[in-house]
Amino acid sequence: MVSTLLPGILILLMFSFAVGRDLTRGATPPTGDYACSNYMCINATLTGDMVEYTLSSTGKRNPGWMAVGFGTQMSNNPMVILWSNSDGSITLSQRVARSWVMPEVVPDPPRIATLSSDLSTASADKHTFNIPWDNSVKTNLIWAFGTQNPGSSAVDAPFQFHLDAGYAHFDLSKPLSASSKSDSSEVSSAPSNVAPASNPISPSSLTSTSTLPLNAHQRMAVAHAVFCTAGFLVFLPVGALVSRWVRTFTSAWYTAHWILQFVVAGPSIIIGLAFGVQTVNNGRIVEHPNDEHKKWGIILFALYICQCALGALVHWVKPKNSTGRPLQNYLHAGFGLILIGLGFYQVHSGYKKEWPETVGRADLMRDADLIWYIWIVVVLALYSAGLILLPKQLRQEAELRSMKEVATKEEQSSLLAESQPEEIGMHKIYRDRREYLIPV
Repeated sequence: MVSTLLPGILILLMFSFAVGRDLTRGATPPTGDYACSNYMCINATLTGDMVEYTLSSTGKRNPGWMAVGFGTQMSNNPMVILWSNSDGSITLSQRVARSWVMPEVVPDPPRIATLSSDLSTASADKHTFNIPWDNSVKTNLIWAFGTQNPGSSAVDAPFQFHLDAGYAHFDLSKPLSASSKSDSSEVSSAPSNVAPASNPISPSSLTSTSTLPLNAHQRMAVAHAVFCTAGFLVFLPVGALVSRWVRTFTSAWYTAHWILQFVVAGPSIIIGLAFGVQTVNNGRIVEHPNDEHKKWGIILFALYICQCALGALVHWVKPKNSTGRPLQNYLHAGFGLILIGLGFYQVHSGYKKEWPETVGRADLMRDADLIWYIWIVVVLALYSAGLILLPKQLRQEAELRSMKEVATKEEQSSLLAESQPEEIGMHKIYRDRREYLIPV
């Protein structure tokens, strides 16, 4: 009898324990955490076995998309990406990035996130979703904010790189205050128009990656920028200025010119190009010439090789019977100025567009515009001022050509004298265009 009732009693006790646990958990008041960055806020509320996340814009920039991930880094950690569509709907996409590449959609994520349509508003730039709790009150989050909308409601739609990103450490055990939406601004630096209705008493903080040291991928992009900038914006312009200013004072200008243009600038440009290729290989985009900066980089390198070849042609191949400055000299000078101008354009597009879109650290380039404008004015002013030496250069070249002509005539006369036969035993006489040899 007892052996018959014992299994039933155990089952009843287990059922009662499970029900009691659910009732107790349901009776536990919600807890959570929230924090804000310059562009977005994250609010996390733990209720029972579910966590509700609300991503909202601070209003400083219009969001194209917002994302939150679970872990301490981008690679190999699940993330939820949300964006508004033109029809008023909101797309929720669960993805994983295997490295510094475009995050890929995960068809069967370990925790399925569900969009809360009644709490999400496309017009107010607020997106809310629920996801099962992982039973850990200490939660490591990564986050990102982008300004370019994917332009598609598809969950696998590609999107542009983030404007800002970072990490946060949330404590989901924090009790929520009963403050209203307007009062919540007193306990956080977040704007009152985006702070959630129920906030933790002590908010956490979203740390932006702009305050962190550069990672390996970013350091490689910096190396690419440094070497290419030095090659195209320092060594090439200085080499051109040496040619413009020094050539009228010493013949050593040519040695300094080709060393700067080829020996110094060449390795700097090649190393910078190699770093650029490797940055793309390790970056989020697999295709190399996928934008204007990368395409112009390839073109610019090819033009540099052509300019070096043209310089060698100018130096080693001299047109015969030339009475003035050869055309190839003008081509080399004009081509060089065009190359330097394109170099300025390429560097500008690199730090202005490519760097923030690819690396996401626009903070490092705040003073780049000022330096770029100052340097281009300095180079233009110095080169333009050097044109005052052009008349002197032309006079020197004319004198040199005249001296060469005199030397050539003297050499020809000397050769002609040496070619006359010796007047020993016979005379050479030309008569009726026929040659006779008459013995003495």
